[in-house]
Amino acid sequence: MPSPWDRGSAKYLEGLGFKALGTSSGGAAWSSGQAEGSLPMDRVLSHAQEIIEATSLPVNVSFEAGFARSAEDLARNVFAAANTGAAGIGIEDGTGDNANPVWDIETASARLGVTRATLDALGPDAPLLVGRAENFWAGRADLADTIKRLQAYAAAGADVLYAPGVTSRDGISAIVNDVHPKPVNVLVSSDIGLTLKDLAALGVRRISVGGALARSAWGGFMRAARSIAEDGRFDFDHPAIGKELDSLFTYSTRTPSAVNATVAGRVEFRLGEGPLVIIPAGPVEIILSAADVVFGWTEGSSRQEAAIPFVNFCRYVATGDLILQT
Repeated sequence: MPSPWDRGSAKYLEGLGFKALGTSSGGAAWSSGQAEGSLPMDRVLSHAQEIIEATSLPVNVSFEAGFARSAEDLARNVFAAANTGAAGIGIEDGTGDNANPVWDIETASARLGVTRATLDALGPDAPLLVGRAENFWAGRADLADTIKRLQAYAAAGADVLYAPGVTSRDGISAIVNDVHPKPVNVLVSSDIGLTLKDLAALGVRRISVGGALARSAWGGFMRAARSIAEDGRFDFDHPAIGKELDSLFTYSTRTPSAVNATVAGRVEFRLGEGPLVIIPAGPVEIILSAADVVFGWTEGSSRQEAAIPFVNFCRYVATGDLILQT
């Protein structure tokens, strides 16, 4: 469940075939020229609305601690977050007080209970509730207490449990086993030595990346800008291709639709986890959608079909390997 930071990045992630997205408090703040955690609630919700409107995918909204201390304010704010069209809402147990960074378990559980009641009042289509234990994120690496918190949050009605900062194989495994059958979300915002398959084998049901993609984009921008400002060089290392981006945003507005095209170069697809297969040169019929693009063509006397990610289709259009008939 990767986190875009604006409409364009949300569309690109959908085009890669991801099935869900999540907002990032850091990504939202940096795009607005502010520090993480400093955006007011209305700005957080307007950012979430932008991401939700940009794609057809379900979007989990990172809602910090609900921007409230009283139960009444928390309920009102959660209602506002749900009205963005969020598919999930994450509520942290952080206090914002460096001297006492997390609520005690009883208070945090009661706050989740208020959130649960608010969402239940919205009916069966209400967003999922994600209960977050911030111990490790706040510098208190107490696994036993974190597990106690997650168990309490499950009892308070959380649908998904999340302890950002727990990155070891043993720690993740302990959480998954001790809160079973509730699904567990794991944050992977750097190389923790575990792949998606590794985490799935541990029983992890959801993976988020926080602000890592936004930081990656900022990293490329900062390196290129510094090369100009400090060294007088124009060091644009592996930049995106403008034509590919133009293709992405042009055709994303036309999905779903059907078009005819000609394969003029090398257009590839993959069957499951097998090797890449080349679509033969010649006419093809294409069905566009925001995630997958389905090619159909005749080979000999048989009809063939293949699906590729939408962003790959856009790349082939940009390079001229695929020529659309207008």
